[in-house]
Amino acid sequence: MNYTELRTKLFGEVFSEIDYSSLREFLIQSYLFLDESNKLEARRLLVNIFGLSDEELNERSTAFIHHNSNKATLLNTLKTAENWVENSNKKDIPGLLDFSHSDIEIMGPKGSISGSHHLTDWIERANLRLDTIRRFAKGHHIVLEQQGTWYDENGQEKGHNIVFTFMRVIDGKVVFLARYDNKVEAFQVSELDEGNLIE
Repeated sequence: MNYTELRTKLFGEVFSEIDYSSLREFLIQSYLFLDESNKLEARRLLVNIFGLSDEELNERSTAFIHHNSNKATLLNTLKTAENWVENSNKKDIPGLLDFSHSDIEIMGPKGSISGSHHLTDWIERANLRLDTIRRFAKGHHIVLEQQGTWYDENGQEKGHNIVFTFMRVIDGKVVFLARYDNKVEAFQVSELDEGNLIE
């Protein structure tokens, strides 16, 4: 079928219902990535050819922006938490400070501290290495299921156990951290659950 013949056909004579739906969805998603100068033509096609209302198109745009914002927040939370753990394991205090809020609150079995100026003493006293097994996260909250290994002052291993570390991350900084011995308590505090597992 050449272009002249194509112009005489109705849309339904050229495309199947599945083709139509696929093309419509493709154009909607493409529209979301276009610059403003090209959006006008794409909007005209979607409204006049595919019967999309302005309201529906606006809703899809808003949902897309919201989804991207949530995704960016989650990725930032994951990256910050992983960097925090890595620097903690290396006892890299300057690196740790880069990912810690100045008023960070840390809760552990022996009590809590507030303020990043306490981090050096806390890291030395804990003498702990954390290896992440699974991650549960949503928005600014993350729980890390980890293998914790404690060492004595001579660097000899003195114990190990599974622990659950909860972090609240804001703007690339850990503002709150707590370590729990069981997942139930970590989930209660973080308001996360198994459905928030990051694959």
